[in-house]
Amino acid sequence: MQPQDPAPRSAAVFVLATTVLALALRLPLLGRPLWFDEACMSSQRIGTFEQWLATLYVDIHPPLFVSFMHFWGRVFGDGELALRLPALVAGVAAIPLTHWVGRRLVGPVAAGWATVLLALSPVHVWYSAEARLYTPMVLQTLLLVGTFDRLLDQDQRPRRGLLPLHVANVFAMCFLHYYLAAFVLAFAGLAPVLARGFRPPVRAIVGWHGAALVALGLFVLGKRMLGKFETSQDYLVALDLPRLATFLFDWCWTGHTLSPAGNPFATTVAAVHQGLGALLCGIGTIAIIARRSVWPRGWLALVGLLLLPGFLLATAMYGLDRTFLERSAIPTLPFVFLLAGAGLAFLRGLARMVVGGATLALAVAALVGLAQLHATHWTVYKPNSDWRAAAAWLGKEIDAGGAGRMVFTSTPNPRPLSYYDPRIQDVKNLALPTDPKQLGDSVRKRLGTWLGDFAERTFTTFAAHNRALLEGAALRVHRAVSDPARLSPSPAANDGICYLVQDEWHPHRSVDSSVWDLLDNPKVEVLATGRFPGIQVHKVRIKP
Repeated sequence: MQPQDPAPRSAAVFVLATTVLALALRLPLLGRPLWFDEACMSSQRIGTFEQWLATLYVDIHPPLFVSFMHFWGRVFGDGELALRLPALVAGVAAIPLTHWVGRRLVGPVAAGWATVLLALSPVHVWYSAEARLYTPMVLQTLLLVGTFDRLLDQDQRPRRGLLPLHVANVFAMCFLHYYLAAFVLAFAGLAPVLARGFRPPVRAIVGWHGAALVALGLFVLGKRMLGKFETSQDYLVALDLPRLATFLFDWCWTGHTLSPAGNPFATTVAAVHQGLGALLCGIGTIAIIARRSVWPRGWLALVGLLLLPGFLLATAMYGLDRTFLERSAIPTLPFVFLLAGAGLAFLRGLARMVVGGATLALAVAALVGLAQLHATHWTVYKPNSDWRAAAAWLGKEIDAGGAGRMVFTSTPNPRPLSYYDPRIQDVKNLALPTDPKQLGDSVRKRLGTWLGDFAERTFTTFAAHNRALLEGAALRVHRAVSDPARLSPSPAANDGICYLVQDEWHPHRSVDSSVWDLLDNPKVEVLATGRFPGIQVHKVRIKP
């Protein structure tokens, strides 16, 4: 599928066909078991009004996605497909939107290449089938650039409704992910530069962008007043230049789907893919500079590629050393392909045919790697352990008389067990983030009596709900420790019989080996084992 200079009708057919292809590639991954981040978007965590507010209180992201999923679940339920549908819709919608944005920035041929590459992207395929906010981040960033470009076009009068769409999207960006505020701020500064003055559209853009940032600032201030505001997490790292190169030319292009195979051929193909990606982005940069009279807005593709990585590099330089994970910079992805598309469009004749064919062949190879390895190897992200099967195994144990026994795991958040079988509840997850009275007193002190009373009532109801879940649980999940004598509570009340849940991916054995240590201990007798992709459940007896 090699894009050519399209007439309007053929361009529409091409975009439609590419969008259908993208949908077909994303559907198979929808059947994966949920992992705990996705389960946190279900009624297990945000189903009730009080759960929703409590989650907003502790969540590391702004409130939009959690709020959307709370109301989405009330309407459509929280089955696997229902939870993943918003991400799928956003992911598929990003395919035509990439063409809509790219044809003005870098021309129709480059936009066509970028559209195909995004449709084939293992990273985009993965996150289009995950019930999280990452494909909406891509969609909103593309929409920001596309509407921004058209609002400032002096040769065309903006269509009615374009400014309200832009404004709504800007506010949504600020309240979807904190990093997207970097785009909102930067494009407010770029507006007068692009328009060479403060014409009415520029004033509108600067004003509304400023209002969105102020609203976000007030939200952050409110969270800081009510409790600790998280600026990093221990699973994040500092972005540096080597990580940036890996992010741009391995993760964005292949999703790490080739190198995990471990054989020399796959390693070579991965290296060729990375080199070709870097080459095309370099040629694309040269093309945008050389064709600036034809693509006067082409530099916006460069801005889209460099803005978020530049922001994260700057945070690392200023001492915030845990701010980067590849998925947190996913808005960069379509701009990598727009730049590469510009590079392919810059080539001519046989050179474009050969390089373009190689690019598509390598993209297909990366997709094949994703299909073969995603369940067993770390590719785009860690594999989804089969919590669905693990919960079913424990459910059979409950039905066979195992209710009341303890479950121990090193997994920090085994919420999928509760998602798949509500009879299994995790003690840590049901602990309160703060005491209701203390929270109420804190809110009363800062924001007044009415809000303080409301906060205390909400968290009191939340606490009662959690207690009811825990009291009604047939199996309670606790944290594992390496010494069987120190397991708490002690399994002795059930003849020493308990269950160990061993997740191979989270945390890795090198981080927390407590379950492995228990299984290796001579006092631990394994009675039965359920083995599933990425996870094992052991029924054991702890000997005196």
